[in-house]
Amino acid sequence: MYSPWKSNILGVVIRAWMFNSGFYESLSDRVEISTPLNSWKRVVEGVYLHQRSQSPYEGDVFHETPTGLLFYTYLLKLNCNVLQAVFILCDVITAIVLTKATRLFIQDIVKDQQNKLKTYHKDAKTITLKKEEVANVPQYVTAAYLLNPYIVCSCVAMTTTVFANLILSLTLFAMAKRSRLLSTCCLALASHQSFYPVMLLVPIAIATAKEKQLLKSVFLTITSYALFTSLLIWFSYLSTGSWRFIESTYGCILKVPDLTPNIGLFWYFFTEMFDHFYLFFTYVFQLNPFIYVIPLAIRFDDNVPLLSFTLCAIMAIFKSYPSIGDVGFYLALLPLWNHLVPFFRHSFIVGCIFLVTSVLSPILWYLWIYTGSANANFFFATTLAFATAQIFLLTDVLFAQAKYDYHLKHGVDLKINGKDGMLVLE
Repeated sequence: MYSPWKSNILGVVIRAWMFNSGFYESLSDRVEISTPLNSWKRVVEGVYLHQRSQSPYEGDVFHETPTGLLFYTYLLKLNCNVLQAVFILCDVITAIVLTKATRLFIQDIVKDQQNKLKTYHKDAKTITLKKEEVANVPQYVTAAYLLNPYIVCSCVAMTTTVFANLILSLTLFAMAKRSRLLSTCCLALASHQSFYPVMLLVPIAIATAKEKQLLKSVFLTITSYALFTSLLIWFSYLSTGSWRFIESTYGCILKVPDLTPNIGLFWYFFTEMFDHFYLFFTYVFQLNPFIYVIPLAIRFDDNVPLLSFTLCAIMAIFKSYPSIGDVGFYLALLPLWNHLVPFFRHSFIVGCIFLVTSVLSPILWYLWIYTGSANANFFFATTLAFATAQIFLLTDVLFAQAKYDYHLKHGVDLKINGKDGMLVLE
């Protein structure tokens, strides 16, 4: 059996070596890694202003919540090496929590298939999941997180995405445990920091719902989340003495005033946008990731792990200030769907695009900013291709699940008039 400790040790060694090799300075300035919302340099400046009794929310530098401000104020009192160790430790804890969440998700998937075994086609036994076949999946998730270059770079750059991923992993774990209080509490923390995780309230409501008291259960979930969120906002108000932080945090996320280039889709479109269209398209872009929640919840209401994975991917693709740390988080969950690999259609193309865009992005940024031999169109082309690859990957997983479900009910060997048939989704 694969040992997760090898991944843990190797992941720690890689991060420690990169910290000691001086990679922080170069990586912390990369627009693919650091954004206006997660940059550690902005955190340092915000804490500096706070310690001198100046509001960090007066300008356009600091966009973390007051809760985060207090936490980072404490962190910055630590020795530099200890601070780096905290970031490494957070990544390791996130990987461990994801491993435990994945193990629970796998158990639920296998148990669900066992309960529905009588409704499956007799030929479907060859593709149904067995415990021994998926025993190593949680360990693969550990390796996929700790050895993921996107996650490693995000950690070494000391972005606050490291802490966001930790909270998000705790949310998934609590969801897998079907703990209403813990999951809504963690979700409140996650959405308090970056807003978009609020869409995970739907899979939490599904996971914690009880058939006999469905409406009451959903109401309790929503109420619990609203209570925790209200407490966090009220605490933020008490710690700063004003509501100004709302405009600097949620206002920055929703209104997108800072058009610093990143791996997302917002910055380029709004740079080219006429001012009188700006507000309208801001609403359109912000609503875009949320319109998928209800249709996906209806289609995959019996598959909470897949629904959660899909929403995490949508957040990473369509949020206003994404980073590769967000992408690396949901990519680490891909081993959970290794039984769907035979049904993938675009895995090679997607892998190639990921590789090419990851290499080209810093090159074209250098040509644009430093040598002037390229322009914004070149860099945006790579970010657009990167987003397209993510969309292809996500649709591949969803279509593969749909095909897998079809084969479970109708058998693996498809025949049409005595000839081999092909399952095509239209």
